[in-house]
Amino acid sequence: MRLHNILLCTLVAAAACTVAAPAPVPPAELVPVETFFADPYMRSPEISPDGHHLAFLTKLGTGRVGVALTDLTTGKTEPLVGGTDESYNFILWKNPDYLLFGGDVGGNESLSLRSIRISTRKVIELSQSFRERYFEDANQANIADFLRFDPNHILIFGNKEQRSFNFRLFKIDIRTGERTAHPYDPAEDASDLVVDNVGNVRARFRMLGDKAIFEARRPDGLYKKVREFPVTDPGWSVHSEVAADNETLYLLTHDTTDTNALQTYKLQDRVLSPVLFQAPADGEINGIMLSYDRGKLYGVSYTTDKSYYHWFDDSRARLQAQIDAALPGAFNQVISETPDEKVLVIHSASDTSPGAYYLLDLRRTALMPIGQYNPFIKASQMRPMQPISYTARDGMVIHGYLTLPVGATGKPVPLILNPHGGPYGIRDDWGFNPEVQFLANRGYAVLQVNYRGSGGYGQRFLLAGKHEWGRKMQDDLTDAVHWAIDQHIADPERVAIYGASYGGYAALAGVTFTPELFRCGVNYVGVSDLAVLNRHTYGGDRGTGLYFADWIENDAKSMRERSPVNFIERIRVPTLHAYGENDPRVDIDNWKELKGQLDKYQKPYEFIRVDAEGHGFRKEENRLKFYRAMETFLAANLVDYPGKVKVLPTKVLELPAREQK
Repeated sequence: MRLHNILLCTLVAAAACTVAAPAPVPPAELVPVETFFADPYMRSPEISPDGHHLAFLTKLGTGRVGVALTDLTTGKTEPLVGGTDESYNFILWKNPDYLLFGGDVGGNESLSLRSIRISTRKVIELSQSFRERYFEDANQANIADFLRFDPNHILIFGNKEQRSFNFRLFKIDIRTGERTAHPYDPAEDASDLVVDNVGNVRARFRMLGDKAIFEARRPDGLYKKVREFPVTDPGWSVHSEVAADNETLYLLTHDTTDTNALQTYKLQDRVLSPVLFQAPADGEINGIMLSYDRGKLYGVSYTTDKSYYHWFDDSRARLQAQIDAALPGAFNQVISETPDEKVLVIHSASDTSPGAYYLLDLRRTALMPIGQYNPFIKASQMRPMQPISYTARDGMVIHGYLTLPVGATGKPVPLILNPHGGPYGIRDDWGFNPEVQFLANRGYAVLQVNYRGSGGYGQRFLLAGKHEWGRKMQDDLTDAVHWAIDQHIADPERVAIYGASYGGYAALAGVTFTPELFRCGVNYVGVSDLAVLNRHTYGGDRGTGLYFADWIENDAKSMRERSPVNFIERIRVPTLHAYGENDPRVDIDNWKELKGQLDKYQKPYEFIRVDAEGHGFRKEENRLKFYRAMETFLAANLVDYPGKVKVLPTKVLELPAREQK
């Protein structure tokens, strides 16, 4: 990539730079699996504070995602640092000469945290990746605050040295790795700290019994209770940024509204503002935009069928309108900027494009393309994602998205029901989804359902999912299939279910609780036994235990009745399963028990089990093997479906483990 060779367009004339879309692709033109699931060519670009450099994540020669650097003056791009065991998944400039970066090792969901000095290329190790549940010998750190206005430090919650379990707040000097104890030592039951712009802890949530207590810190260092909520349903969500006055805290609240609302809270005066903006009845606020110095509230982003903005600042609204006019048909978002807000990095994406990145220099009113997430994805080969809704059997309106393959208009086609993970508070959104586009490209309609309990539709809809694993949440999925059949979208003889995490549970529930509905099922890191989930989930801390009891239900009889592993004899169709040995969310015992029952009842299945992976396959080679296996599996059971269930022999796809160094 050479920045001095790329096209420059002014905001006024940028629309004229649009290239005409090629003719529609015939159905036979298949996009390779690698195109959908290879590591990105550009992701998370970040502009340096002085505007001279652009850092971004990309696949490097090590075979893992690393950090590359572009000198915006010369246009030269070069590899900066690459991972060996891990792929890096975040970067952040702390000052013009220091970049912070990190990644996960082996699926542990714990960052290895490092910094690099740009002028010398010296890398400093700040913390090691560790397995939270086992407290391995590691110099551990969870980021408490990035301390945006401190150029040399971040705030972490961790230990002072290896083999020490004395966890507390520390400042880490990113130049040396030295840890200095923060004067605030939080209580063991504290979480969600509020840190102001000079690094002082100003408020916190505490988990006391079955209550979540929000407390503000007084000038004398003591805390005063502000509000109390059920621990499993706190009515306030604390935005991570305190305004420039170090007194105004931004909150997303739902304690007096169904959909969430934006309010402010004055930390010293303990005054809650009126509602500044409330999400629409079928939506939810998901982002707050402030000026770089946090002195102005620009606006909020919210999601209904798609993503939208609501602006409080007229000048920022005008700028967004200009950007949208220059980059039409996409959702355009500022993802990085210089402190003076003169140079902005913009991500522009849609349902048919994973996105391109642009540099907007407001000093010259110049919009400059700098790269694409994946240049091999062609929008003309992708399929539009359509918002849909239907009425469930009990009258509740359920929303979702439908993506049809080429040639599907007016005739039933094979359907993949694709429930999302989570499940609570998570939802599917309009936008580019590589799995959905991959399946649509193979000739399947893909139906994504935001079943009850999903986020984004208000508290009543969310709470309607309590205790409904395998019950009404599963009924919503079943009703979605019947809706698609009634609408002549789905061929009733060629319906499959595929999901990951909770979606994997839903896939297992589908082939056991409604076995007549599906011709095959794919379970990716899914829960098979609620008792195992209850025993292992997130380290078994008390807050998580209360959440499990309140939302999922931990009564032994109920868990047994809703665990698909106890009903494997009902399965009539082939299934495919994939698990990571190091999964900290869905313990591998879920697969061990499931495999035992599949073997006991001689059910046809295929499986992939990978030692050095966690909750989903992050290494490109393992990810590609999974999707190739799924492609073959679905083709055998849906495309080549002969009119009755095809019983396949058991096939083991055991992937080799990679030794940790």
